[in-house]
Amino acid sequence: MQNKIPLFKPQLGKEELSALRSIFASGWVGLGPQSVEFEKAISKYQNRKFAVGTNSCTAALHLALQILDLPPDAEILIPTISFISAPHAVEYISRKIVFVDIQENDLCIDIEDLQKKISEKTKVIIPVHMGGQPCRMDRIVEVAEKHNLTVIEDVANAQGGEWQGKKLGSWGHIGTLSFEAKKNMTTGDGGMIIFDNPEWLNLLRKARWLGIDKDTWRRFSESDTSTSWHYEVDSLGYKYNINDIASTLGLCQLKKLDRVNKAKRKLIRTYLNELAGVGDLFLPTYDLEHGGYWLFIVHTDQRDKLIQFLASEGITCGVHFMPSHLHPYYRRHYPDTRLPVSERVWKRIVTLPLYASLSESEQAHVISSIKKFFKSPR
Repeated sequence: MQNKIPLFKPQLGKEELSALRSIFASGWVGLGPQSVEFEKAISKYQNRKFAVGTNSCTAALHLALQILDLPPDAEILIPTISFISAPHAVEYISRKIVFVDIQENDLCIDIEDLQKKISEKTKVIIPVHMGGQPCRMDRIVEVAEKHNLTVIEDVANAQGGEWQGKKLGSWGHIGTLSFEAKKNMTTGDGGMIIFDNPEWLNLLRKARWLGIDKDTWRRFSESDTSTSWHYEVDSLGYKYNINDIASTLGLCQLKKLDRVNKAKRKLIRTYLNELAGVGDLFLPTYDLEHGGYWLFIVHTDQRDKLIQFLASEGITCGVHFMPSHLHPYYRRHYPDTRLPVSERVWKRIVTLPLYASLSESEQAHVISSIKKFFKSPR
């Protein structure tokens, strides 16, 4: 359908095109000076001392877990409703996942259930700011400090958001960001690890570059050309680096991020005002001052019928997400997991179109179509 309203749309324009022309002309498109500048810009924006760019948030989560050098029997607590990257990252390091239930109102990790599942083997909590909804990070940090646990914030859905005046990603020991195609800011694909511990910096730089002690740009930048070619590998690493094409896009996108989030919050305010009291819709609470929302999610018992109807009206919807422990892979590996709130709520959630350039007329069509659906008996 030519006029179909998408679920997401990146805010890319002439600024990105102009910047890409410059980077193409430079002849350096791999990990290089733009990547360094992007890391500096992100660390400043996030108020963290260090940032290490990766090719995805999945890679960022994997490396963040790996540098902790956890004991073989370590347990890692993760909310079950999130993208599959977080549990996969735990599987990559062959440690045990303990899935935690969620709160119905915001789909974020249930702190009461979290506390019940802490054991002597628990080492890490990975709170996920689901759809951009901020987890109650003050309480999570308090729990972590009480039990001497590391907190890795998954900020993939929430870039630019805040909780109690602090940027999401700056509460935990480590934050992981996503710049995937549909996120609040995009580099096509890409991610970032942000942190304050200087001991992790070189470990992460090596780990994202195959265990090599000096990446290509660092070797190229050395003044002694007789030995600049030389590098050594003293650990196993991965090809997880960000590159200068992605970083060039990222520098442009970061300048737009606050404006994009402000536009999304305005759209969310309209949704909340117009959809209040419509049918059986449950509307979560959204922070219309400081939120960095990727998703606008509502709940309804008629989820599947609503999605089908809106598709007939040229409107794209989604479901974010099926609980991780219900996917076949995790059902095989964690067959005894039972999380009643997640298992009930996910069957009711639907994601509506949300992007900064969503026009008034397009949003009005979404809203009128939803009202039309609920006016007719189903």
